[in-house]
Amino acid sequence: MKLGSALILAGFVFANGACTKEDEPTPPSPSQKTIAQIAADDGDFSILVDALTRTGLLATVSDNSANLTVFAPTNQAFADLLAELNLPDLDAVENALGTEGLKTVVLYHVLGMEVKSNMVSTGYVSTAAVNSTDDALSLFINTMSGVKINNRAMVTTPDVDASNGVIHIIDKVILPLSIYDLLMVNPDYSSLTTALGVADGNLDALLADIAAGPFTVFGPDNMAFGDLLTELNLADLPAVVASLGTDGLADVLLYHVVPGNINSDEVPSGMVTTASSEMFSIDMTAGVAITDKNNRTGMVKVVDIQGTNGVIHTIDKVLLP
Repeated sequence: MKLGSALILAGFVFANGACTKEDEPTPPSPSQKTIAQIAADDGDFSILVDALTRTGLLATVSDNSANLTVFAPTNQAFADLLAELNLPDLDAVENALGTEGLKTVVLYHVLGMEVKSNMVSTGYVSTAAVNSTDDALSLFINTMSGVKINNRAMVTTPDVDASNGVIHIIDKVILPLSIYDLLMVNPDYSSLTTALGVADGNLDALLADIAAGPFTVFGPDNMAFGDLLTELNLADLPAVVASLGTDGLADVLLYHVVPGNINSDEVPSGMVTTASSEMFSIDMTAGVAITDKNNRTGMVKVVDIQGTNGVIHTIDKVLLP
C-alpha cells in the first residue's frame, strides 16, 4: 500500500508557498560534507553510524543526489535507549528487532525531503519507508516549546547543513508508535484517548497492541467532541459517559474503527462495516464524507497518520451508531 507522494509533506508548511526560482536552495559548495560524512567525523554519532552501516543505510545518507532530513540521536541518546530497553549494546538491539526492524527504527529518523527548522510546524509527518511497498510511518512534531518529537525527543541543535540535506540533533532515539500512541502524543486527541481509556473493552490497550489489527481509525479530534457536547446539551465527557454508560461509549468508539489498514487512496465508497458490526456510508464526491446511522455527516480533514498497527484519519464529527 503505497502512500501518495503529496502526503509525505503532511505536518509541514512552507512560509512562502510554492518555490520560485529565487527560493531554490543554493547548490552545495564542493567542500560541503554529506550527512554521512558529518556523522562519521563527529565521534558523538558513532553509534548512529554503526546503525546506518548495519542496516545498509549509510549509502542512502551518503548520496549527494538525495535531499534528506535526519533527526540524529547522539551516543548518549542511544545509551539512554539501551538502559530503557535493558539491553547492553547495539548488537542486542539488532538481535531483538532483527536487521529489518532496526532499519525501520533508523529510517523513522529520516524524512524524504530537506526541512529546515523555520519550515517546521506542529503536526504529523511521514518518515521514510523501508521500501516502496511499505506504508511510511508517521511521527508527531510539537513546536509549542522548542521542537519535540513524539513527546519524547527534543531537537537540541537544529540546521546542521549538509550537501544532501540537513541534520537536526536530538537527545533521544525515537521509536515507531502504535495508532493509540500516535493519538496520545497529540493534545488535540485528548478527549478521544480519555474516552478510549474509560470505555469497556480495554480499547486503549487494543489500539496500542501491535499484534492486533491492523485497524483504520476515523478519529474525532477535541473540536468534534466539543461539537458533540453542544449537540447533546451535555457539559463534559463524564456527562456523556453517564448518559451512554461505559458499554454504550465503547459502541460509539468502535463505530469509528474499521478492520484493515485503509489508506486515503484505498477508502471505499458506499457502505462500510465497522468494528462494532454497525455500518456507515462513505461518499467520495468531494473529499471523504462519512454519514452515520443517524444521518449525521462528518468530513475527514487529515489523512494517513500511519502507526505500526494501522492508520488514523482525523474526522470533524463524532459518529453515532
